[in-house]
Amino acid sequence: MVFSKIKGLSKTEKNLLLNMFGALFVKGLGLVLSLFTMPAYIRFFNDDIVLGLWFTILSVLNWMLYFDFGIGNGLRNCLTKSLAEGDAVKSKQYISSAYVSIGALCILVSIVFLSFSWAINWHAVFNIDSFSVSRNALYKAVCIIFIGILIQLFLRLINSVLYAIQKAAINNFLGLITSLLQVIALFTIPSSNNDTNLIIMAFVNLGAVTIPMLAATIFLFCKKHYRSIAPSIRCFKRVMAKEVLSLGGMFLLAQVFYMIIMNTNEYLITIFAGSAFVVDYQIYYRLFTLPGTLFVLVMAPLWSAVTKAFAERQYRWIKSLYHKILLVSLICIGGAFLIIPLAQPFVNVWLGSAAISMKVLYSVAFAVVSGVMTLNTVFSTFSNGIGDLKIQMVCFSIGAVVKIPLAYCLILLLNSWIGVVWANALALAIYCVVQPFFLKKYINKRG
Repeated sequence: MVFSKIKGLSKTEKNLLLNMFGALFVKGLGLVLSLFTMPAYIRFFNDDIVLGLWFTILSVLNWMLYFDFGIGNGLRNCLTKSLAEGDAVKSKQYISSAYVSIGALCILVSIVFLSFSWAINWHAVFNIDSFSVSRNALYKAVCIIFIGILIQLFLRLINSVLYAIQKAAINNFLGLITSLLQVIALFTIPSSNNDTNLIIMAFVNLGAVTIPMLAATIFLFCKKHYRSIAPSIRCFKRVMAKEVLSLGGMFLLAQVFYMIIMNTNEYLITIFAGSAFVVDYQIYYRLFTLPGTLFVLVMAPLWSAVTKAFAERQYRWIKSLYHKILLVSLICIGGAFLIIPLAQPFVNVWLGSAAISMKVLYSVAFAVVSGVMTLNTVFSTFSNGIGDLKIQMVCFSIGAVVKIPLAYCLILLLNSWIGVVWANALALAIYCVVQPFFLKKYINKRG
């Protein structure tokens, strides 16, 4: 029965289904592997203040990944369309223009950062005293991670290419390799003092993130089938770069606002409550976002599939897919709330002697955040796929403006860092309430 239904699917639907299950399987392994990273981090650092600092540095510097002028997402949509049209020359020019543009941006940013970073008081930036980590060690760790982020910014264009050629599962495999390298390093490298540990992990992060993407880039563009679209400086076209940047500019604004809503939690907790509480936040977050993370991975191939279908005017297919995915998202949201009664026994087994006491109200907050993130994934995937970002930009901009003052007020009201999590949920919920009405109207008008 199931096989006969699969047999009756179109080539596009079969490819999409293959990528979705491939992503789910590979990332499922990655999530299982990630469960080992938290206790490994606790063992390696053996100091919650420094471990919280590590998570905060990563969180803050990862903001840089959002400031690519939307080139990655712009390339993803433009390349999907040119490949659907069978235009290899245009596809090569899009890819080459994107790589040259992002390469120039990374070189410029690295020069500016390295020229001024030495004068910044990083202890004040991350709200940590010099007794926990020395000035020299903190500066070195920040510089290593920052350079690693810039290299990642350049290399991760391969992710956009893989999405465009409908090979989304490979992106998840690269994430699995990164997690595997990090876990191996955490279990094999002996722990030392705080300064040494911080610098070692900065180098580990640099290698674990960049090596898989570099290998994937070389492998893909050396394959006979894709050699014709491999990037080349000679194929850089200003008009192509402008087209990618024009579409990417809309994505950039949405990305920046979304980053302020979602990626400031660790930093706000560090500033308002202290870096040690970031460890608690990470434990709750990793546990309660498991269903949502799996859902995000399954959704990853859909963006480019929707873009391709939109270019081919398959509006009814898009409408049908939207309703099916919305139903699946509700199941995932229910899964997040089912974790609440199981949280404490799971954490006891997961972290052993390092287990924290799981508070029910905190668990509810994280289940709500997971649910809102899941709904956001559905609406943003389809709006990004069809290139209609106006509502997303407006709602995310409002959420970004209210997030920080709301977090501060809720921390004072609740007398706890959990106020940041509730502020996160409320800021993101604005989009989840407004976007469905406009998205439904947009799809129905064409379907």
